[in-house]
Amino acid sequence: MSPLDSLATLDGTSAALTSKEKLELVERVVNSPAFSRAPAMQAFLLYVAKHAIAERPERIKEQSIGTEVLGRKPNYDPAEDNIVRVRAHELRQRLEKYFATDGIEEPVVITVPKGTYVPEFHPRPAIVDVPTAIAHSRAVPATPLVEVQSPESRLEKPPPKWIWLVGAVAAMIAVLAVILLTRSVLGSKRTADNAVQSGAIHDFWGQFFVRSDEELRVVTADTAFALWQDLSGKNLNLGDYLNRKYLQMPDDKLREVAVRRATSPADLNVSLQLAAIAKGLNGHINQQYARDLGLRTFQGGNVIIIGSHRSNPWVEVFEPRLNFGVEQDAHTSAPLFKNRFPRSTEAPTYSIPAMLDANGAEQKEIVSYGLIALLKGCNGHDLALLLEGLNMEATEAAGEVVTDPRRLDAMLHSIGHQPGTVVSPFEALIKLTSFPGGYANSEVVAYRVESSLSCKQ
Repeated sequence: MSPLDSLATLDGTSAALTSKEKLELVERVVNSPAFSRAPAMQAFLLYVAKHAIAERPERIKEQSIGTEVLGRKPNYDPAEDNIVRVRAHELRQRLEKYFATDGIEEPVVITVPKGTYVPEFHPRPAIVDVPTAIAHSRAVPATPLVEVQSPESRLEKPPPKWIWLVGAVAAMIAVLAVILLTRSVLGSKRTADNAVQSGAIHDFWGQFFVRSDEELRVVTADTAFALWQDLSGKNLNLGDYLNRKYLQMPDDKLREVAVRRATSPADLNVSLQLAAIAKGLNGHINQQYARDLGLRTFQGGNVIIIGSHRSNPWVEVFEPRLNFGVEQDAHTSAPLFKNRFPRSTEAPTYSIPAMLDANGAEQKEIVSYGLIALLKGCNGHDLALLLEGLNMEATEAAGEVVTDPRRLDAMLHSIGHQPGTVVSPFEALIKLTSFPGGYANSEVVAYRVESSLSCKQ
């Protein structure tokens, strides 16, 4: 029996997969590109799916998942360590990604509703008109992924999301279909035609992919390093990072934090969007983890660095020539962008509140800032793109500005770019409204164009 034959109807009213068919679906998911490089996510989904199919929901508890899947000690306290909740949110995002891309033709989708870890198998909602979905998407802010917390995320808890609507009344299923399809169209399923037809995409990204099959290195942040600095109260530089100074501290608990290898799913989400752009321009990306690199990495070739220097110290290579640099308030430790040479209409600093996790500000809307900086590489002709944010939402906003054709066009217009020409080096500081689960109203508030930006040797 095929998966399609196992459906009683196609309108979402009923679906009856056998246990074997459910396992086959799960195996297709875990072997897909969305999961193939994420062994922890593969193990998480296999664990909860197999126990759910075997009707053993009592095994699908936070404590059990933490110890049996994610390697926590049997006596660990979930109230103090929210790794399972963080990973569950990432699992939901990856499932959504799979069923919007490689699994777009699957008649049954897997979801993990908010508030539980028990997976559910649902018939795919009825297909809606794609142009209508695109029109609706204009008012829908992008929803970022949540990961082991970095200074950008300020140790936030995973934000609420539309996924809780799954399994609700049939009328709401159509809304989910709209969101799913719009994320597919505007996210990782951007095609070559979309990229070429967008003048902004061609003007900006064409210079990164001059030759066929050109490689673009994407360096994702080391959030464990950022967390270690937050917990230890120390500020280390690139030299300390390369010398692994943070691994030489006497505190065993802090060392345990430092040795972990983690990056923000916001970075991974941006990387997926970049991969789609690269494919559309006959190139490809090489995603690399900040901790795995050496100075030779920046001696040739185009590169993108995601995160501020606290989570991605490689930003330090380029910072001396930046006008907008990430610093911390000396009194409050609040992260901020310092405007080194402010103009008459600009502020000298742009900051967000400090210690968001402690005073509860992460549950409120705040104004945040991100930076997009297109620079010349160390050899004077290769390119470097920096995507930084004062919190996770701002970092992802910066990434989405340069990968979404509409947002990119608006940003380039704001800095005076002439359509149809190659985008020159620039810095653009963006302001946005950040709230749990996303952001809105991003706009350029300050910028510099044609700066003599190059990295230090």
